[in-house]
Amino acid sequence: MNRRNTLTGVLLAFVAVSFGFLALRSLKAAKSWRAPQTAQAASIAPDIEKRAASKVIAYYFHVTVRCATCRAIEAYSKQVIHERFAKELTSGQLEWRLVNVQLPENRHFINDYQLFTKSLVLVREAGGRQKEFKVLNDTWELVGDKVAMQRYVEKEVREYLRKL
Repeated sequence: MNRRNTLTGVLLAFVAVSFGFLALRSLKAAKSWRAPQTAQAASIAPDIEKRAASKVIAYYFHVTVRCATCRAIEAYSKQVIHERFAKELTSGQLEWRLVNVQLPENRHFINDYQLFTKSLVLVREAGGRQKEFKVLNDTWELVGDKVAMQRYVEKEVREYLRKL
């Protein structure tokens, strides 16, 4: 019985240390997180004069502390949009926006797009008004295969751009 109690104590100590390590890692990640600077966003956004009356906005909605999978979805999506749609970004037909839904001013997006997790959402606007949107939920299924996920994002963005 003494041996069993010792083993139980060792296992409980291991679990406690593991949780402590994870908590410390999460705190470090939260402290090192930096919001995107306005200058960075301005450098990729087209001039107001160039903005088209109709456009597609690719939103990536996230929370303050993000996991590796969430960061991968953002990175893969951003790469596709910036590399394969550079002309559309420059002309204002397409915009890329990161939005932290934990900020009070952005919480309305959760209801607006029926978000239940971090998501990539395409919105088609015409005349300054939203006409339709699509939540790209398959990004979560495909994130393990970068090429397949990027093909999916590219296909969906192209489909929305054709509607302009």
